[in-house]
Amino acid sequence: MSDSARQARLKARCAVFYALRVYLPLSHLARAVRARSRSLRGKPSRHQQDTQLPDAPWHRLFPSQPAFIVESAKANGNVRVSELAVLAKAATTIAPGREIVEIGTFDGRTTLNLAVNSDPATPVFTLDLPPDAPTKFALDHGERKFVDKPAPGERYRRCGAPWKDSAGKIVQLLGDSGSFDWSAHFGKAGLVFVDGSHAYDYARHDTEMAFKLVSPDGVVIWHDYGVWQGVTRALEELERERHLGLRQVRGTSLVFWRANGQHLAKSQT
Repeated sequence: MSDSARQARLKARCAVFYALRVYLPLSHLARAVRARSRSLRGKPSRHQQDTQLPDAPWHRLFPSQPAFIVESAKANGNVRVSELAVLAKAATTIAPGREIVEIGTFDGRTTLNLAVNSDPATPVFTLDLPPDAPTKFALDHGERKFVDKPAPGERYRRCGAPWKDSAGKIVQLLGDSGSFDWSAHFGKAGLVFVDGSHAYDYARHDTEMAFKLVSPDGVVIWHDYGVWQGVTRALEELERERHLGLRQVRGTSLVFWRANGQHLAKSQT
């Protein structure tokens, strides 16, 4: 391994420590202070909703395996660096032979990190909506700007050493998640990351599909809970209906669920 590759790996490893041990607790505290201040002034935030799901710290949900963060710089529409670190940790736990499925590629930053942190034999399938493609359900207001881009996955496509081999595991799929045929992947995913349209109809549909995709020992993670109303409503409604044990990852907008065989019955309802 070259010196530059070693330095890149060390930097990526240190980024995880910063994201989980520094950024996550401080940002969580800052948001709590801002929320309290807005509450006292009677000015609720447009970007932070009241939530009902119980939360849990990330280290109680995932074993602390070594992980990397690649492409740490955040663009509008990306997960926060703390959330990226949690997803990286989740990817390290996927058993060889399982798949990773991502609904919503955007620029491919999360996609690349899922690929880098999973087993070399674990394929990563990521679906994105092409520009001007028809949709089964209406998109939420403000989402079109995340769809109208030259091509999805720019950040994993341009990555270099030492991450290029990991990026080669990524399979880019194009289509509308509301009508895409996932049947060839049912029951094979060790991890499903749901981060497509935030509209309620899509959040419900993509969630039902995630339950069919996930393996009996797999996990599902959703993004933007407490941020986009459609996602928040869909997940809280689902928990009230099915009592699945959904947990918000403390300090993030991620929601976690481990299958443990439950999806086999639930996905049929």
